Amino acid sequence: MNINFEYYKVFYYVVKYKKISVAAEKLFVSQPAVTQTIQKLEEQVGGKLLVRTKLGIELTEIGKKLYKLIKESVESLDNAEFRVGKYENLQEGTIKIRTGSNVAKLLLYDAVEKFSKDYPNIKIEIATGAPHQSVELLHSGEIDLMLTYLPFNIEYSNLQTLECAKKKFVFAMSKKYYEENNVHISNIEDLNKFSLIIPKRNSAVGDIFYEKFKDKLTNYRYEVAQEQIKKEFIIRNMGIGFIIKDEILEELKSGKVIEIDIQDAIIEKTIGAITLKEELQTFATKKLIEYMKKSNEKNE
Repeated sequence: MNINFEYYKVFYYVVKYKKISVAAEKLFVSQPAVTQTIQKLEEQVGGKLLVRTKLGIELTEIGKKLYKLIKESVESLDNAEFRVGKYENLQEGTIKIRTGSNVAKLLLYDAVEKFSKDYPNIKIEIATGAPHQSVELLHSGEIDLMLTYLPFNIEYSNLQTLECAKKKFVFAMSKKYYEENNVHISNIEDLNKFSLIIPKRNSAVGDIFYEKFKDKLTNYRYEVAQEQIKKEFIIRNMGIGFIIKDEILEELKSGKVIEIDIQDAIIEKTIGAITLKEELQTFATKKLIEYMKKSNEKNE
């Protein structure tokens, strides 16, 4: 017997509320539609399922047996539909993110702050980790999103790369360091004459630095992983640092920090997200990506 599951659902609602009018209201259909569905179900099971009484709808013996058999399945389906609806409306859910601390500051903080105000019931879990390990977790569905510098080579067909923002890396020093050391730079190699603050090897920013300057800048004093620490070294007059420009915008505007303006000293990199392909993403992940893009449009 191949009975439409919707017939069972209508039958369940009539029994639950004991009135066809209430069942119709809960199911968002008309009363005649409910009555017709019950009649079709009775035809297919081969017997009367319901009888009308002064107290409302009562079950026949066949109806009692059928209700007992379908009750758990219909309730499970209703619960699933309810939970999916909550996920779709961003009333429930969790977003799991992997990122480096530098990328998180550039791409995530403003977006998460605004997103969390608009969707307070969505949980957000953020952890750091090596990019290639994060890709494996993303591919297997253990996380929803990883943030990194692009391009990034991904080999899995269920993943995609999304560009979210472009950021500049520059060489900068404090005004005091410039004056005290009589700094004059006409080419990249001239930087070797001064105290250099460079990113740590085998890091995301380190890869950007060494890809372009590995044969030109060989004499450094400080190797630092965190952009915030590099900024502190720069404003404390400790040398010339390779740093994300966003990190020192206020100091540049005030004149406390000076950017070195020579050819090939500026690098522009794209920052973005690697996610499951759009049809596999959760509703919450899609929405957070929108917030990240909007946030960075305003900041650029």
